[in-house]
Amino acid sequence: PVFDAIGSIVIGVLLVIISIFLAVKIKSLLIGQSADDKTRDEIRSFLEARPEVDKVLNLITLHLGAQIMVAVKARMTEVASASELIDFINICEMELKKSNTAIQWVFFEPDNEQ
Repeated sequence: PVFDAIGSIVIGVLLVIISIFLAVKIKSLLIGQSADDKTRDEIRSFLEARPEVDKVLNLITLHLGAQIMVAVKARMTEVASASELIDFINICEMELKKSNTAIQWVFFEPDNEQ
């Protein structure tokens, strides 16, 4: 009976240690964490290399599980109409998703901030 009690206590302690380790590891995925610096730099470089984008003003990324949400505020190149601006934004969003398969959502806000 003593060995059964000791075995049960050891198993209980082991389960507590494992659960704490797992909670620490997945906390960022549950709460949401920004993409790593390398990924953010790749996204920024990709967008700034696009002819439609004059300058990226703000970039926010968020991991939601294995997927990434991207919010971009950018100054776009001059366009003749709102329809052309919408087309430019849609092209940027589509190409960004193709460049990184983890990117699931892209929210794009055009701005004329200097």
